[in-house]
Amino acid sequence: MGDILHGTPEQRINAWLDPSRNQKGHIKAGDWMNALFPYLAVQSTSSALPHPSVTFTYTVQPDHCNRLLNLHGGAAATLFDFCTTMPLALINRPGFWQHLGVTRTLNVTYMRPARSGEEVIIECHIVQAGKRLSSLRGVMKRKSDGQLLCMCDHGKVNTDPEANL
Repeated sequence: MGDILHGTPEQRINAWLDPSRNQKGHIKAGDWMNALFPYLAVQSTSSALPHPSVTFTYTVQPDHCNRLLNLHGGAAATLFDFCTTMPLALINRPGFWQHLGVTRTLNVTYMRPARSGEEVIIECHIVQAGKRLSSLRGVMKRKSDGQLLCMCDHGKVNTDPEANL
């Protein structure tokens, strides 16, 4: 695993993707996100305050779809849970979102289907991050035409122990 606290913004985000891979780069079993990681890639990052952001690309896979071959709502929520958390990796440090916290609320609003095989863009940013709570936001758009597919508001709680400084 890369260093989650040091390196370029892209290296820090990719370090959070690495724990699900073994020494040969193959996906490990037992992680809920493992089925999604191979199709998720960092497109860009920005550490600029006050709203650090990460943008991902994702290609909708048939295994992640409902019977209509549209991205399953649960898969979209799982993607948002992970992706909207990643901007916190751009500001974390010991005692301040080091472990990226746990989800308190996750609200996804669906507007249009993401069809199997389509590439989507997932844009995520920090709305606010305090000592114990953060508010994050994400939007999923169709890459081909920029149409808004769904959006997410994500509340997190910091579970880090107090830092020993």
